[in-house]
Amino acid sequence: MSPNRLKLYCPPEESTEPTLRIVDESMVEPDILPFDRSRRTIVLSGRFTPALDRARVIHENRLCPECGGSDVEPLELADSLVSPRSRLPVPGTATLVGFHCNQCQMEWPVYEVTRRNG
Repeated sequence: MSPNRLKLYCPPEESTEPTLRIVDESMVEPDILPFDRSRRTIVLSGRFTPALDRARVIHENRLCPECGGSDVEPLELADSLVSPRSRLPVPGTATLVGFHCNQCQMEWPVYEVTRRNG
């Protein structure tokens, strides 16, 4: 897995900061980066994923692929089911989208490691 990351930044249009230009815009054509459309993203929705499969994915991703650290936490969407009694989210029902290492701050999506491991 490559540690390289592409970060995109779009400043607000009403920005008062001066823009820095290294080269003249008219002389350089913009680079277009194609995105691979053939890769299927696996999204594990807690509502439709059996608890055993969800636990297996979390277990397979318990170690950071970059630093080997074990301080890894799952990243979930805020779409979990809400209990009608307590009005609190039900654990294990949110969509699992990735993992975050608290030691080296690396994040990776679910499909990269789950595809690599099997």
